[in-house]
Amino acid sequence: MVAAFLTSGGVVGFLTYMGAWLKTTFDIGVDRIGLLFMVSGIGAVAASPVAGWLSDRAGKRTIVMWSNVVLAFLFVIVARAVWGFWLMLGIGMLGIAASARQAPLHALTTELVGAEIRGEYIALRNAASQLGIATVATLSASAFDAGGFTAVALIAALVTLLIPMCCIWLKEPEK
Repeated sequence: MVAAFLTSGGVVGFLTYMGAWLKTTFDIGVDRIGLLFMVSGIGAVAASPVAGWLSDRAGKRTIVMWSNVVLAFLFVIVARAVWGFWLMLGIGMLGIAASARQAPLHALTTELVGAEIRGEYIALRNAASQLGIATVATLSASAFDAGGFTAVALIAALVTLLIPMCCIWLKEPEK
């Protein structure tokens, strides 16, 4: 539940203010911001099945942990980038890293509960995810006003780095 809270909260807290940051810092139009999100989304869609396949071979826990570490660093790097190719690449990589952790985390956590309560578990996990979004987005609002987008990125990175700590003791079920 904590991992679901943190997973959704960190990425949505960051993305909520990214458009405002791009507009105010680089004077990027909404149409170009939308195109940037679309390209990042395409990367995320492509990464998800690859991450699922890789997690079945390398281990779900391993992929969850490392993709979150990479994502945390990308939050900070993107927030410090200047407009151009490297910023666009960084945003694309954010989409890939964020997506790469979802399928393995969901697969791993749903395997840990019995079939008789799986529906209840998924409902509670979804509630935890929504609560994480609301909580971190609210914290990010104050951070954005006080410290700008870099402060938002630091919150997102910290929240994201807590996810591997939640997963350290998770054991993958025997095959």
